[in-house]
Amino acid sequence: MTPKPNPGWMTSSEADALAARLSQVERELKELRQRLAALERLMGSGEEHPTDQTTVRKKVSYDWQA
Repeated sequence: MTPKPNPGWMTSSEADALAARLSQVERELKELRQRLAALERLMGSGEEHPTDQTTVRKKVSYDWQA
């Protein structure tokens, strides 16, 4: 059983304000994603630190021998 929409639930001005706010949030989210991608490129994200590589190799060797 699906509830019927309530026509008096939200006025058009409230709906417009909500739509504008949602649009603003979507723009900000898109901008933040772009900034994050730029920071990751700048920082060389995805590259593993040499110490981490060594630790992972030792752990894999130990687990394999066990």
